[in-house]
Amino acid sequence: MTSKLGNIGKTDQAVFISKELSTGETPVFNRYDGCFYYVDIEKGDIHQYDPKSKSDKKWHLDKGMVGGIVVNHDGTLIGNAQGGLFAFDPKTDSLVISGPIEPSKPNNRPNDMSVFELADGTTRIAIGCIPVDRTILKPGEKPGVVYVVKPDTLELKPIFDNHVTSNALCGYNENGKNVIFVAETDKNHNPTVWRAHYNAQTDEIENVQVFLPRSEMQGGRPDGASIIKVNGQRVIAIAALDTNKIIGFDVDTAEPVMTVDAPEDLTLTHAVFGQDSAGNDISIINSSKRLINNKTLLGVSVIVPIKEGVKIESQSPVATGYLTFNQIAQGKTVEVIKPKVLPVLSHGNNTRVASNPMKP
Repeated sequence: MTSKLGNIGKTDQAVFISKELSTGETPVFNRYDGCFYYVDIEKGDIHQYDPKSKSDKKWHLDKGMVGGIVVNHDGTLIGNAQGGLFAFDPKTDSLVISGPIEPSKPNNRPNDMSVFELADGTTRIAIGCIPVDRTILKPGEKPGVVYVVKPDTLELKPIFDNHVTSNALCGYNENGKNVIFVAETDKNHNPTVWRAHYNAQTDEIENVQVFLPRSEMQGGRPDGASIIKVNGQRVIAIAALDTNKIIGFDVDTAEPVMTVDAPEDLTLTHAVFGQDSAGNDISIINSSKRLINNKTLLGVSVIVPIKEGVKIESQSPVATGYLTFNQIAQGKTVEVIKPKVLPVLSHGNNTRVASNPMKP
């Protein structure tokens, strides 16, 4: 089924921030500093793209694979890595490990990360943990677990288990109800996107129902996702792995509403929607490395402008009610990590951006 609005992205005006990622993931917009952030999973890096200076800065954490980040209410980041749950302050280049994640499961790693905004005004950070190598799993083995992070202690509570890999963590609230989404993938890469209600009193999910089978993913598999409004209509924007499309589905009917098509033969992992320095709507899209004609091509981070006449509103919240960076750092070792500033690519070639990258 095709989407009713088609491709709302100006794919021919796309600007590459980087073509040297292993797997780019969990892009977020930080409203406090006006920058976009995302991680490079296998390389263990956090990237910052500043739309004002057109610069790409990265910090190598040296904590193993980094699965994701979210924006905390103090303007810092909370993230996950094989080395543990962490807080990171990009203004001071400071990193502090809060505690381990799944220490009893050394063959798992943290992956997708998101914030659920709940109807009672609170939020929950969610983390999906998955096997490092699903090919070695025994028949019937399903070690994947989705956790929520408690705001006051940063302890993890499992809310969804008995699966191999989870993705597409996101949610919204309406009329007092909390709705969340999670994609489950089995050992053979067969996915299902589930829709459920989140009980804020018990921190449990209820009324889990199939939202989207693989057959409705337009040839792809669900990876990262976020909630946005497109011309006022609330959709879940899912990165279709194995394709170059971000696909937006109505959150109630699962009707495909729109796509944002990335350039080139990419396999997309996640996207975030925001604005450039001129106030124009854009999407920053990540992809993973892929094999083309027996040659491994690295993943990318690419800006795709949104077409005129289409209004995008990101519904991704910050983590409110959580411990601040300074509170997390009390009594713990704080590391200072020197960043590296990288040149930004333009329009799919090796030309470096010197001015406004949104101009063709």
